[in-house]
Amino acid sequence: MKAKFAEFVAYFENLAASHSSIRHQVGEKHFFRFELEEMLTGMRSGINYPAIILEGYDFNFVDVDSDNVHKKINCGFMIIGKVSDKGDYDTIHTLWDTLEEIGDEIIVRILHDKRERKTGCLAYFHIRNVSGAPLTDVNLIHYGFRYEFQLSWPISNEIDTEVWDDVG
Repeated sequence: MKAKFAEFVAYFENLAASHSSIRHQVGEKHFFRFELEEMLTGMRSGINYPAIILEGYDFNFVDVDSDNVHKKINCGFMIIGKVSDKGDYDTIHTLWDTLEEIGDEIIVRILHDKRERKTGCLAYFHIRNVSGAPLTDVNLIHYGFRYEFQLSWPISNEIDTEVWDDVG
């Protein structure tokens, strides 16, 4: 089965719904895709914290002498919270600790689901390709962590004769 980004988005939304500190649901959004319109609408309409923001992705193709072709996906997510008092460093540091723990739990869950073969889009996830960094958006009083990682989805290097009129 060919992995699709939509499958990955649905998987991440389920993570946000299943995590006991997030509990995303339709009436209380804690999960966003990083489309500008969705994020801005969420900010104006009351984003709930902590929030997971799944970023878009970029990719490149890799192969070994044109065999075993993969689409290597570079993607990431942010886990964010809010502290109204920009000078309350104790609260900010406590929030960072909490959000880093949640982010790490998400990464460990992805690794678990890969091992359990819960979804095909995680088949080539490797924890060694995960990195993270703290985030600060002082003007909007948001703090959090950004995690980035790689996935790899196998693709066929055979021409699909159903989509090409001149091949077959």
